[in-house]
Amino acid sequence: MKKIEPDEYLCRFVADSKGNVIGESVAIDGDIVIIKVGKNFIGIPIKHLEDDGKILKIKGLFSFDKAEELGKKWAERYEG
Repeated sequence: MKKIEPDEYLCRFVADSKGNVIGESVAIDGDIVIIKVGKNFIGIPIKHLEDDGKILKIKGLFSFDKAEELGKKWAERYEG
């Protein structure tokens, strides 16, 4: 698998491990990709994302609760 440059993570649809699109990547915060899911944001570590052509796909085990927490912290800093 080729290495993805940081800016290549932005403005991409993101799918869960089954291929269901869950949102779109909108920012990078350190090693966390911020994904807009509806009106909310989640944060997924870069190491849990892989380039699957037109989309980014979440791989491996991650905590959705932790992802929501990371997204909420980012939104509080940058939105308000």
